[in-house]
Amino acid sequence: MFKKSFEELLLKKPDKFIIIFFNAGMGGSALLRILISHTELYHSFKNLGQTDYDDPIRYPDSIEGFYAHPTHELSFKEQHLACVHLDFHSPWEAHEDLRKYFEILKKNKTVVLKTHDFSLYEKYKKSKCIFIIGNAISTRREINCKYGNPPFLPKEVIKVNINNLMSIDYDIFLEEYLKLVFEFNLTPRINSVRAFILMWLEKQKRFNLSLS
Repeated sequence: MFKKSFEELLLKKPDKFIIIFFNAGMGGSALLRILISHTELYHSFKNLGQTDYDDPIRYPDSIEGFYAHPTHELSFKEQHLACVHLDFHSPWEAHEDLRKYFEILKKNKTVVLKTHDFSLYEKYKKSKCIFIIGNAISTRREINCKYGNPPFLPKEVIKVNINNLMSIDYDIFLEEYLKLVFEFNLTPRINSVRAFILMWLEKQKRFNLSLS
């Protein structure tokens, strides 16, 4: 019942949803955290996978990484040390409580969603849709056949080059990040976003070189 009602809600209020479409290994959860770290977009402290700070892009001090999801296909160690997964924001998964979305929209907040299912684009393309493009940002392991660029790239979608956003080169990062800021009319958090990206890349490299 709630699934059908949610789908109707998404179709009725497309301007209240941003949808990130991405393949595995392309940094979709990292982009989601970056977006919802801005006050203009919705996030909930209890869904962040850490208890130290109410900030989606601030790593906790009390543990090395964000909490792992027990039902995720990746190992606990890989998730905890090298991933930035978070609860909520994936309403097409069976475990999500869809009632939360109705409560959020009463607060007049925009919600960011994420999915690996590109077939949903045609149904929900009236929302602002982001397609992540580029080369896989994750080098932790072989992922699967969904790895890599989108199977199609509509002209209308917002394209985020994940390699530019996560670039070690500051100027390349800044140009890609500011595109997001201007696209969604966000209050910039340049230093905080940059710090999050650099730490995430460092953790992935450490895991890949010595802990995997």
